[in-house]
Amino acid sequence: MLPFDPALLSLAGPPCIGAFIGYLTNKIAIRMLFRPLRPWHLWGVRVPMTPGVIPAKRHQLAANIGEMVGRHLLTSRDIGAALSEEPFQEHLAQLVERTLAEVLRRDLGPVPAIVPRRFRAYFQVGVKTLKYRLAEGVNRYLATEDFAARLGESIHERLDALGERELNSLVTPEGRRTVYLLFDQVVSDLLVAERTAEWLGHYLADSLRRAAADGRTVADLLPAELTALLQDLVRQLAAAVLPKMGEHLADPVLRGQVLRGIQGGVEHFLDSLGPVGAMARGFLDMDSFEEKIGAYLDTRQEDLIAWLRNPEVQERMVAVLGGQVDTLLARPLADLLDRVGAERVDTLCRTGAGQLLAVFRAEGTRNGLSVLLHVGMEDLLDRGRRTMASLAARFCPGDSGRELRATLVREVVALFRANRTERLVRNLTGAMIDDLLTVPLGRLENLVPHGVRRGICDGIVHTANRMLLAEVPGVVESLNIQRVVTDKVNGLDLLQLERLLLSIMEEQFKYINLFGALLGFLIGLGNLALLRLF
Repeated sequence: MLPFDPALLSLAGPPCIGAFIGYLTNKIAIRMLFRPLRPWHLWGVRVPMTPGVIPAKRHQLAANIGEMVGRHLLTSRDIGAALSEEPFQEHLAQLVERTLAEVLRRDLGPVPAIVPRRFRAYFQVGVKTLKYRLAEGVNRYLATEDFAARLGESIHERLDALGERELNSLVTPEGRRTVYLLFDQVVSDLLVAERTAEWLGHYLADSLRRAAADGRTVADLLPAELTALLQDLVRQLAAAVLPKMGEHLADPVLRGQVLRGIQGGVEHFLDSLGPVGAMARGFLDMDSFEEKIGAYLDTRQEDLIAWLRNPEVQERMVAVLGGQVDTLLARPLADLLDRVGAERVDTLCRTGAGQLLAVFRAEGTRNGLSVLLHVGMEDLLDRGRRTMASLAARFCPGDSGRELRATLVREVVALFRANRTERLVRNLTGAMIDDLLTVPLGRLENLVPHGVRRGICDGIVHTANRMLLAEVPGVVESLNIQRVVTDKVNGLDLLQLERLLLSIMEEQFKYINLFGALLGFLIGLGNLALLRLF
């Protein structure tokens, strides 16, 4: 054991005591920052320096920390910059991909079943709004000139393409024969129908009256070939009948008709003379007129027969009858109808319609018309080798074809714009949306391609970044980080606040204590040196 040296103790004592005092002083000072937590009172008087500095100034400390964090550490610019950094972007992309993958892997049912219960009322309103908006949008577009122009172009393109095709590519020979048979059946049923004769009679009567109102003549209603045939027939009959008329004058019945005809002609002539005719009628005895004519025919019958057999006379008579026929054909139809009477015209038309239908109802006539129709149509169609364009040009040449196309376009456009079509669009769009809402979605990953999935993720990330960068200043401003931090610090228990600060500055406090010991040691050493010198 070393001997105790008082001189060494006198040398080491002051520095060691100074070091201990410095360490202890700093230890107590640091302790007094936090303790005591509550003020001390002695005989009703608060002990100075109680409570500790931090408990006494906690509200000011909280305000200072809040201002430091809110105004200097966590600004909107700093947060925006942090959101733009690569680590956050990678984390955001991974989060979006993970969330989207979870959604796509779910086995989803119909859309209404996916909607949360609390949002179903809003969903139903949205569906109704969608139906209305979709129908209104479609109908509004159907009413535009753009739709009319596009539809017209489409119709013309389809007609042009259709015109280039042969009839055989559209309707086979068997199909055409079926159409002919169907047409034959329709015509046959129409001919035997009871109302056909009535309709045809009314049609003929109305046609005659319209022709009369237009100032047309009898010849205008008949084909030129039929008019020529009628004139030739009258001349042939007149040439055959005139030589035999003299021989039949001996017949009392025929003679009576001739006499009455002559008498009627004379009376008609006298009536046409007006007052002069009435005066001449006073000089003539019409009762004896018939007897005188009859006596003349008895005495001069042979001469009359010879006169009628004279070729020159016959030629003249034929010419006169032909002229009468021409006069009749050139006569206005209105005059003939007025003379005949409306009731008789209707009767004649009904009779003619019945006779005409009787001719067409005959089996031979129907068969002949059927054969003519089939042969004529096949000749016209060139056995199906004609193109639709050539058929259209045949039936609708020139401007009529273009007008027919324009009419077709107008009618189709009008059909799309009709009220019925508008209601149909509403019903169809509603039914389509209802059907879509009943279809289970299944797994969306089976419906969404990988490229589309990648695009969705990128789109969500891009949208999120744009939204964050645009909204961060407002969000930070609305959060009021300074107030939040201040309230949080004020809300901490004093022990929690102490532990928090100590966890942050404990290492620094240790060095402060050591620095105090070092400083006390140096001060003690300095005092020892001064004592030794003086």
